[in-house]
Amino acid sequence: MRRFLIVLLLIVLAAAAITDELSDKQKQLQNVQSQLQKAQKQAQDTASKKQKAQGEIQRTTALKRRTDQNLSKLRSVESTKRDSLDRVHLRLEDAEQRLTNLEHLQNHNLEMLIRADRSYSGTDIRHRDQRLLSIVAEHNELKLTGLKGYRTALTHEKALKQSEFSQAVSEVRKTSRESSRMQKTLSSLKAQSSKLAREEKRLQNQIAKLKKDAAQLESLISRLTASSRGTETASYQFTGNKIAWPVRGRIIRSFGSETRAYGTSVTNQGIDIAVAEGTAVKAADAGEVIFADRYSGQGNLVIIDHKNGFFTVYAYNSSINVSVGSKVSKGQVIARSGSTGSATEPSLHFELRKDGKSIDPMRYLE
Repeated sequence: MRRFLIVLLLIVLAAAAITDELSDKQKQLQNVQSQLQKAQKQAQDTASKKQKAQGEIQRTTALKRRTDQNLSKLRSVESTKRDSLDRVHLRLEDAEQRLTNLEHLQNHNLEMLIRADRSYSGTDIRHRDQRLLSIVAEHNELKLTGLKGYRTALTHEKALKQSEFSQAVSEVRKTSRESSRMQKTLSSLKAQSSKLAREEKRLQNQIAKLKKDAAQLESLISRLTASSRGTETASYQFTGNKIAWPVRGRIIRSFGSETRAYGTSVTNQGIDIAVAEGTAVKAADAGEVIFADRYSGQGNLVIIDHKNGFFTVYAYNSSINVSVGSKVSKGQVIARSGSTGSATEPSLHFELRKDGKSIDPMRYLE
């Protein structure tokens, strides 16, 4: 009899040790799954940013190409305007020189004519020299008038060419600055794209590792759950035909739905129900609370062991109303819904696990 009691005690202690280890491994699994969800979200954000950066690179590259083509045309126009201005400037300098020379010649002729007039001032005779000098002076005066008009026209033309050239220079400088700005933008975008590519690779590796860890922990939990039930027969029966809905609301993510990225995917282990912040979260059935605390990506988390081979999981809560070891009844308020952890909106993440493995809760809900 004594030996029997000792053996029985050892079996009970072994079962308790297995149960403790199961609880620890379940916590580890929740942690890994939380990290996986976080990494997945980061990966999606990174992919979105990288796609946006690449789109900006393509857009800016095309815009810079058009700007550079326009800049090349503007530089050609600038060169043409400069040549035209230089030609007018040379013509104006030539006209100025010719006008100066003719004015000097006219002044000289006028001086000679004045001397001739003085020489023959006492006679009624108009000397041949006087007549010749008068003709030359009149002719030079006509040429001077023409040259002055030509000089005026060239001055106006030069001013117009100068304005056109200045405008062309301004357009070239403006477009050149725009091209330089685009080049800096492109360099920045390319650096950002390279950084995002490295981040994408890092997240790919992280997601792959987390998925492997999650699979290993799932397998281990299944084995430990089977071991913990070795000394007792799991009934797989709830207190009623169906379990109660923890909350009533719109299902925003179904069991088994996948979020894909980078050739990997994250599978939802339960269902996500959208409800207002602070909605009462109720126990799906009677059982014992084995976890009640904040847990990484799950936020405020409650896990109930229903002592029949089933566990239920309630995540994203704003607050928790129970503690570990509490005995709860079906429909009892155990928490208040929220948007803690990795929740993207106020909701409840609800899981049903059979021998540690997640199953579709929709088949069991009332």
